[in-house]
Amino acid sequence: MNLKNITIYDIAKDANVSPTTVSRVLTGSPLVKESTRQKVLAKMKELDFSPNEAARRLTKPQANLIGFILPEITNPFFSQIYMEVEKRAFEKGYTILLRNSMSNSNLESTHLREFTERRAACIVFMGGRINKTNPTDAEINEMQDVLTRVPIIMVNGKMKGVKSANIRTNEEEGIRSIVEHLVSLGHKKIGLIGGAKGIFPADNKIISFKRILKDYDLEFNQDWQIFSDFTVESGREAMKKLLENKSLPTAIIGINDLIIYGAYKECRDQNIPIEKFSFVGFDDIYPSDIVYPSLTTVNHNYDVLVNEVMRTIDSIVSGKGKGKGKIINTQLVIRESTKEL
Repeated sequence: MNLKNITIYDIAKDANVSPTTVSRVLTGSPLVKESTRQKVLAKMKELDFSPNEAARRLTKPQANLIGFILPEITNPFFSQIYMEVEKRAFEKGYTILLRNSMSNSNLESTHLREFTERRAACIVFMGGRINKTNPTDAEINEMQDVLTRVPIIMVNGKMKGVKSANIRTNEEEGIRSIVEHLVSLGHKKIGLIGGAKGIFPADNKIISFKRILKDYDLEFNQDWQIFSDFTVESGREAMKKLLENKSLPTAIIGINDLIIYGAYKECRDQNIPIEKFSFVGFDDIYPSDIVYPSLTTVNHNYDVLVNEVMRTIDSIVSGKGKGKGKIINTQLVIRESTKEL
């Protein structure tokens, strides 16, 4: 090993700890156990590593470093936003560090601490705690604490009491455009499946759905509103449960597109013609125009959304401001899955 090129990764490997632990030792973080701290310091001494210079680099603000936390990289809704932000950020000379929280609050805390310690220019946050209808006090307090050191941009989520830049799409408008479309086709019996109670995007869509049905003097049937989750498999489960009803809707809305993919599969497994229902999704993720029948769905105006994220990042990095709230209008994309009664 060339001792002149020792890095924190070399120290971490030799000390059998993570690079994050080494960086915490260098910055004097109280999160490191004393025994671990002494082990890391001993390894630094053994390898003639200069901790003072390394700590100086670690604590220096990194104006081009953007942290990005999302809950599930395999979900196309999150991944296509991230990939477009990464592409445009690269063109502007920014470095994006992606962290996948798997909707785990403890992992979110770990990633928030990492980006705070790295002195990132800002953190883009999607899903997880900012999608909870009632986040815990600890989650709120942690976000408030991070905001004193690093600006946060919340995308399609919000937290009461946390004053950060907030960029989200108008999901109520999206639900209204769906109902208007279905009513124009003659549908009066409309169901809504998927999502989970306590997750704001699902709760908000359901509240909006009930209100909009009332505007059209249409019935909200509790048996046609089924919580499951947000995945293809949970879409199958929701559709299976819906089909157990004696009375069925003529049109079915999914909390997201994945739910409808699952509903399609359940219909096929039960030899029920998909054409028996009109289906509408929400998100317009990339497979929705190639599934059969191609899916009518709500598009988040991704170009406008990503442009606003980048504009806010630029504003933060340039010191012009930390950004405020911005609501993006949605757009209904009509395809083969909806039809006139």
